[in-house]
Amino acid sequence: MKTAFIIVLQLLFLSSSYAQKVVIQEGQSSFVIGKQVAFLEDPSKKMDLNEVISKAALFQKSSIQVPNFQYTKSAYWIRFDLLNKTNTEDLAIEISNTQLDRIDLYMPEGFSYTHAQMGDLLPFAQRAVNHQHFIFPIVLQPNQSATVYMRFESVEQLSIPITLGKREIVLTNNYRTDIFAGTYFGIMFVMFFFNLFIYLSVRDKSYLFYVLYIVSIALAQATLLGYTYKYFWPENSYLNHLAVLIFSALAGYGAIQFTRIFLQLETNEPLINKRLTFFEVLYGAALLIYLFGFRRISYNILDFAALFLSLYALYFSIKLSLKGQRTAKFFLFAWSFFLVGMVVYVARNMGWLPYNFLTKNVLLMGSGLESVLLSVALADRINILKREKETSQAEALRIAEENALLVTQQNILLEAQVKKRTQTLETTNKELESTLSNLKNAQTQLVNAEKMASLGQLTAGIAHEINNPINFVTSNVAPLKRDLDDVFELISLYDSLQEELTHDNQLFEKIALFKKNIDFDYLKEEIKMLLNGIGEGANRTAEIVQGLRIFSRLDESDLKKVDINEGIDSTLVLLNSTLANRVQVVKNYDPDAYLECYPGKLNQVIMNIANNAIHAMLADTEKKTGTLTITTKALADTINITISDTGIGMSEKVRSKIFDPFFTTKSVGQGTGLGLSIVYSIIELHKGSISVASALSIGTTFSIDLPKYQR
Repeated sequence: MKTAFIIVLQLLFLSSSYAQKVVIQEGQSSFVIGKQVAFLEDPSKKMDLNEVISKAALFQKSSIQVPNFQYTKSAYWIRFDLLNKTNTEDLAIEISNTQLDRIDLYMPEGFSYTHAQMGDLLPFAQRAVNHQHFIFPIVLQPNQSATVYMRFESVEQLSIPITLGKREIVLTNNYRTDIFAGTYFGIMFVMFFFNLFIYLSVRDKSYLFYVLYIVSIALAQATLLGYTYKYFWPENSYLNHLAVLIFSALAGYGAIQFTRIFLQLETNEPLINKRLTFFEVLYGAALLIYLFGFRRISYNILDFAALFLSLYALYFSIKLSLKGQRTAKFFLFAWSFFLVGMVVYVARNMGWLPYNFLTKNVLLMGSGLESVLLSVALADRINILKREKETSQAEALRIAEENALLVTQQNILLEAQVKKRTQTLETTNKELESTLSNLKNAQTQLVNAEKMASLGQLTAGIAHEINNPINFVTSNVAPLKRDLDDVFELISLYDSLQEELTHDNQLFEKIALFKKNIDFDYLKEEIKMLLNGIGEGANRTAEIVQGLRIFSRLDESDLKKVDINEGIDSTLVLLNSTLANRVQVVKNYDPDAYLECYPGKLNQVIMNIANNAIHAMLADTEKKTGTLTITTKALADTINITISDTGIGMSEKVRSKIFDPFFTTKSVGQGTGLGLSIVYSIIELHKGSISVASALSIGTTFSIDLPKYQR
């Protein structure tokens, strides 16, 4: 009790001598009280409240609106006398510097002091107000006064902006600040995605580093304003301090790389380009030193690098602008906004400018305007590069034309000399070219002849197959018409019966006689048979047309995944006319026989092999019938197609030559000898293999292996 009484006496004696009274009036907004406080340095960081009160005479009055003790190892005590002239007891003290390690508030209550503590070394959840700033709610009855003590300690710059006001007004003003900050981050968000989209479109590295700069400077500002600690890692104070360094270093690195590419320093100013490496090293060193525990040194290095990099960028951007470089003028204009913001920010901290909404957020304004202007500058740079490219292309074209003219002139001289010495060689070359041309023409003619033979066979088959169903239709139309006429006549008689039934019953007898004469019951059956015949013909016609459609893939030149069974069926439909009722077709299909191929060419393979097999069986006069067996089998990576016949077979000598061009066993005029040669080339085109097994008088088997997928 004695100690408390002494403290009260000291307060009463010293409060009027060493501290200006802070009066908060009714209707007054929140205000900064930096010039109305007194401060005391505590180099030992061990002084308690009693010792501080006992040294009240050593307090010095602050002369600036925001006390700034720079980077200091000392703790500082702040003292002010507060008089409440409002009609409420709910007041609040706000410290808007979010990077202070520890803040202690001592508020008198009776004969003692209450103690409240905040700081970015403490978990965010311990704060009395859920806000990124340090807000101390205090209670002071209207028309009462109190002497308030606050202790500040930080490894980072010890700048202390103290705002006082009604609690509701302080919170309302902070909502305004949050809205402005949200607008800033929204602009940076838009700039980030806008420039990222352009980078993905044009692949210009300047946009990539600019995107890195935008996201880093935005996150650095968010960390300095306390938003990241509030929303991202509220329980990790170490990460909060590290984030300031990481984001600031990344922003510096991104700005340096962007500047190098944007201003083309490697080409225009190689010395400046090399000097920028020094600042990259500084940013890396600041981060490394922090990881070893030297926080204050790392912050000093970071501030040094940021300050001198800004001044150096201002210097060489002015230098390049004076040389007439257009991009440097854009860069200087955009960078000036950021530097003006930094100058206003420093002037505010030094007390040269008032602490208000504008000066508090000037860095956000400067960096936001800089980001927008640099985006415009990047777009202008793309246009400049486009014009330079067009100019260089025109110049390259002109040089190419001059070189072409020079080469042409020299070629004329060289050709004149070469002609004199190589007349014999030219004559020989002409003869060889003529021979080669003749061979190519002969080969083309033979291939065309083979194609024409296949097309002729295809046309004959289609004509034969379509003829039968057409006959069905044409032969059944006439009797169907007659029968229908009789039916219509009968129906007409029944219609007349309904009208004359009451007048003449002889019509019943007439109708009965007519039905007997036309054999009405048989007539109905005949109509059904005729219609069935027409339906069968129509179905057959559709089958042939479907086969023609599938086989017409002969003209396709793209790889497609197809069902090989479908192609085989379409080919057999077209060969149906050559079977002559002597060849039975047996199909053993694997339902999973799908592969990538050139469908038309593969149909031609089946057509040529099956056609040869049919001819081999029809040529065997001893056998009245033959069997053509086609088997497909899907293996792990390949499709196997086996075509077997019971024809005359072939000798080993013939079997060894069947794939040679122009080799044939048919009579003159019946074959060109290119069918199986074409088959072999198509199989090679599909990266497949073909093998043949044959025995005289027994038959022949072709086995084809094709990969399921073409690489």
